[in-house]
Amino acid sequence: MLDALDQPQVLAAERDFIIVYKPPRMHSAPLPKAATENSPKTLLDFCTKIFPEVNELSGRRAGEGGLIHRLDYETQGLMLLGRSEKGMENLLAQQEEKKISKYYSAIAGVPAELLPGFPPEPDAPLGSIASAFRSYGKGRKAVRPVLDGGAIYTTEILGKKELFPGLALLEIMIFKGFRHQIRSHLAWLGHSILNDSLYGGSAHGKGLLALRAFSLSFIDPSSGSPLSYSIPILELDML
Repeated sequence: MLDALDQPQVLAAERDFIIVYKPPRMHSAPLPKAATENSPKTLLDFCTKIFPEVNELSGRRAGEGGLIHRLDYETQGLMLLGRSEKGMENLLAQQEEKKISKYYSAIAGVPAELLPGFPPEPDAPLGSIASAFRSYGKGRKAVRPVLDGGAIYTTEILGKKELFPGLALLEIMIFKGFRHQIRSHLAWLGHSILNDSLYGGSAHGKGLLALRAFSLSFIDPSSGSPLSYSIPILELDML
């Protein structure tokens, strides 16, 4: 159970891994060019103060410590970190082998038209959608799907529940993610996430992005047993 939606929280701490809730509007890791003394506090900062051993791990990139994956600055939800070298190596291998399942809930509306820079809208409105990505727009802040080359990232839309006319709750699963993958893929399908101004989403409530990583499933690096951790899915009154 989460104590507060705007504060990071440790939900599980085992020998080889940690499960942490990242609130919205917090970076997962330090920005590459940010000065240390002036850089915003990150989820990794929060974790390393409690578990300093995380910072000693050989991460995916320099300065990323035990991070197995990231969440966007605006996105809230569960993150998985390695706590030992054995755990880190095993979990990174699981991610490459598509053995870590990441489940998201999103509340999305329907934009008036497809945003500039997207390929033609896919034929299938729901289901599996896959593409490579390219940076797009001013400051290269957004991404757009690419159909003619590059590493392929897949977004599985597992279910859709109508909340109101033109507004739906979507359940989504990915294995390995790209920056803004879900946000861009949903906009491509015509389901821009609420409060996602970068991808045509409508404004609602306090303005929090309506995207939550609510569940993680993977294999315990030590025991080999399947594990799953979850928090409640997103609701409109949380935004």
